[in-house]
Amino acid sequence: MGIKVKAMHHANVRLQTPDQAEDFYGRVLGLQRDPSMPWSDERRLMWWNIPGGAQIHTPIGERVNQTPSGRPIGAHFALAVDDIQEAKRTLEGEGIQYDEQTLPGRGVQLFVHDPAGNLVELFQG
Repeated sequence: MGIKVKAMHHANVRLQTPDQAEDFYGRVLGLQRDPSMPWSDERRLMWWNIPGGAQIHTPIGERVNQTPSGRPIGAHFALAVDDIQEAKRTLEGEGIQYDEQTLPGRGVQLFVHDPAGNLVELFQG
């Protein structure tokens, strides 16, 4: 039995400037910024709410966050799963390597590459 995915949570796409994000995602697509992720020069990230609960995350500039093992967190999509511990057991049973990190207020995140090298984030949602 596979991992029980509940929903698409977010897609993460990089832009070069905050103005690009505001213009395209705000003005053109008409999305609203998530007030729980206010802009800061340190974090350089905007979250855009999509009706139905999903989001688009737009990191700005060249800085790329990393998992604790050093895996770059660049372009990716995130899936909410029913049970993150069961997801870990499934990945381990399949021999699939993953990185794990815990963020305050977000819980455990697992980062894994699909067979084509695309980065996928899993978290309990």
